[in-house]
Amino acid sequence: MLKLKNVALNYYSKNGETMALKDVSFKINDGELISIVGPSGCGKTTILSLISGLIKPTNGEVLINNEPVKSQFCGYMFQKDHLFDWRTIEKNILLGLEVRKYKNKYGDENIKSSHFKDRLKQKNEQFNLDKEYALSLLKKYGLWEFKDKYPNQLSGGMRQRVSLIRTLALKPEIMLLDEPFSALDFQTRLNLCDDVYKILKSENKTAVLVTHDISEAISMSDRIIVLSKRPAVVKNEHKISLKAETPLKRREETGFNVYFNEIWKELT
Repeated sequence: MLKLKNVALNYYSKNGETMALKDVSFKINDGELISIVGPSGCGKTTILSLISGLIKPTNGEVLINNEPVKSQFCGYMFQKDHLFDWRTIEKNILLGLEVRKYKNKYGDENIKSSHFKDRLKQKNEQFNLDKEYALSLLKKYGLWEFKDKYPNQLSGGMRQRVSLIRTLALKPEIMLLDEPFSALDFQTRLNLCDDVYKILKSENKTAVLVTHDISEAISMSDRIIVLSKRPAVVKNEHKISLKAETPLKRREETGFNVYFNEIWKELT
């Protein structure tokens, strides 16, 4: 699904050149949930920006399904939910679809080209199908009764679930999660980890999680990539073989502490 091959990235400023990534290579399989951990400032979020196509590598390749990366392949979930307070929950989850929908500024009645009218009709039909899918996600994941509420009427954990559903509504091939639980209290964080894990697995999404929390990474991941300090290279990879069905239950397994101690030693 995703391949980074000998990726390097240099930042340039008036003060000189900074090498953020030196030689990063790894692969992600379809439907796999991986976490990236590493020291502060090692370039974890930079890797997400490269995968999403927001920036280009100085050297190396980033490929999705053996094609150069394009932004429409990816959905991005940030530390904050970035919901618009003046839009209802329903209108918030439809925001991306509205942005993507083609709109002619002159209106249908002034379009003379039959081909263009057909294109516009197809776009409208696709929007309606995507809207039905988005609303079905609200029903499926317990937020339907809140669709007419506003973000300030929801808890932090529910807001993040809305943010996730808004991203899933665009049907991205890869989900990028940049510390999406870091702004939440510990209890909400544990519950939301279970929710997000369930949703991503249920929707069979390939996902990349960046986190500073080793326990979070172990409990949610199929595999963990450990980066070195800047300029980053892949220091090690850990295949997580825990069997429990939820991140919270995974934390209780006997092998959990073994993974934690190994990764902690690598980071310190």
